[in-house]
Amino acid sequence: MSPVSRKCAVLAASTAVILAVPGAAAQEQASAAPLALGERVALALATAQTAQSHADREGLAQALGVIERSGARPLSDWNGEDPVPAWRTLAAPMPSPLRGSALGPGYRAGKAQPGRSDSFEQVFLSGKKASIALSTPSDTPLTLQVLDAERRAVCSTADARRACRWVPVFTQRYVIEVRNGGNRVAEYFLVVE
Repeated sequence: MSPVSRKCAVLAASTAVILAVPGAAAQEQASAAPLALGERVALALATAQTAQSHADREGLAQALGVIERSGARPLSDWNGEDPVPAWRTLAAPMPSPLRGSALGPGYRAGKAQPGRSDSFEQVFLSGKKASIALSTPSDTPLTLQVLDAERRAVCSTADARRACRWVPVFTQRYVIEVRNGGNRVAEYFLVVE
């Protein structure tokens, strides 16, 4: 099974759980699928990048479907190049999304140099669930770290999941840092909820 097919299978399984019928059976299925919305979008962004590089239009369309249904859009203060419009032109025509929130997750793409960090700031509101997910189309070891206004670590993760979730005590700016522990440039996708 190719890497693109494997990622598409994970996306399909995660999406199936979201669309399940409400009730006890759906709750059972939801507990079996540990990926949060931001994590599914981050995985979809990495999958779309990989599908594009392999000229896999079907995989690209499936990944874009997850992104579209989530309502994800580029973060407002990010000045990078959004890959999603280009992916839409490469994928088969897709129907407009019927689900999702206009205030859904925001995303950004970036590159981290070997042994260096890429970071930016984001405001999170007091008492509102905060979630950040990181994905990469490569196998480069990336670390996600979140620091509060006083530069104290709120979350640091280097596991395969690369996700942080917390509820801020105060409304403030947080530094989100992506560190590349590998020996080559790493492209990444970061999703903020």
